[in-house]
Amino acid sequence: MDAKPEDNFKLNITRELEHTRYACSSLTRLSGGTVNFVFRGLLSRPLEDGTKSVIIKHSEGYAAANRNLELTAERCLFEEASLKALKGLPSTAVMTGQSENRAITVKPPRLFTFHPDTNTAVLEDLPDSLDLKTFCISSSAASTTISQEWAISIGKALGTWLCAFHRWTDEKNQAAVVAELEKNHAMRNLKLSVNYGSLAARIDQYPALLGEAREVFEQVRLAAAAEVEKKGEVEYGIIHGDFWSGNILVSQAALDPSPQTSLFVVDWELCHFGPRAWDLGQMLAELYMLKHFRGIDAGPWMIEGFLGKYHVPNEAFAFWVLIHVGVHCITFGPMIRGWGTPEQVADLIHLGRDLIVKAWEKDRGWFSGVWKHLFKDL
Repeated sequence: MDAKPEDNFKLNITRELEHTRYACSSLTRLSGGTVNFVFRGLLSRPLEDGTKSVIIKHSEGYAAANRNLELTAERCLFEEASLKALKGLPSTAVMTGQSENRAITVKPPRLFTFHPDTNTAVLEDLPDSLDLKTFCISSSAASTTISQEWAISIGKALGTWLCAFHRWTDEKNQAAVVAELEKNHAMRNLKLSVNYGSLAARIDQYPALLGEAREVFEQVRLAAAAEVEKKGEVEYGIIHGDFWSGNILVSQAALDPSPQTSLFVVDWELCHFGPRAWDLGQMLAELYMLKHFRGIDAGPWMIEGFLGKYHVPNEAFAFWVLIHVGVHCITFGPMIRGWGTPEQVADLIHLGRDLIVKAWEKDRGWFSGVWKHLFKDL
């Protein structure tokens, strides 16, 4: 029987690292990685700071979950460039609790080493962690156990960090890395295609729900294609490119009393120059879906905290955030198996349509609930 690709990669990685400080006694394939082959490695010897495990990402010219989906392996070079530059961005610490005796720290993982010949990166591990989406829906963190204070604090920390990241990349000192990340056209175009290029197909799939919005959707698609080319204004710059709850790691013990909670912002290969509203829109859509599909109140609470700390520069930016929320709901909402009932999916598509149409029409008065927080300072 032929060996699985992951077994070959494990063997090759083990050999590649065996004479380095990152030599591993074992490698375990991690679930959730659809694009790359991701492993947790137990180090043969701890690092000087006591680190006992690392994350190892290996990229191929196709998606790990689907060999027929071709992706340029150069994407890992842009993640390397991002993480190297991000060493200069201070981690974000938000104090929480009634006496502000707890800190939530947000930062990207450290890049320990990168091997361009094999597209293999060794990264900092957050042991015993889950992504934020899984954390919120897991039985150990049911919605009844996540307090409003905790969820709002997590949202504040993420909003504070994203705003700081966006502003940091605007500084003159970051001109070189900005120039490098501007070259990530493949991932920029992929994001545009997967989101806005998929709207027409969704209309054909759900004509009763979306048919009347065809003209608006086409206008939005054309406008989005123009948005990715814009520069010179605060709404445009370097973005994470895949900023959502699945790319935020949190310790499984994050709800326990502790002086510090650490959040890792991971998966930087889609980092490129584009509309910053898309970073917000993707995250807000995913947080909202926690409530829509699973009744988890932590979702809208985190949105409230997030928008309380991210400075929305103007009304046009707010409307593009809402458009992207709607697009994400329509394009990704129906794709997640077992996420919700057909009725819930239809309701989400209906909401996505209304968000897009009303934001395109700039009907500010229509937006209520969590969405009104986008306009609080405008």
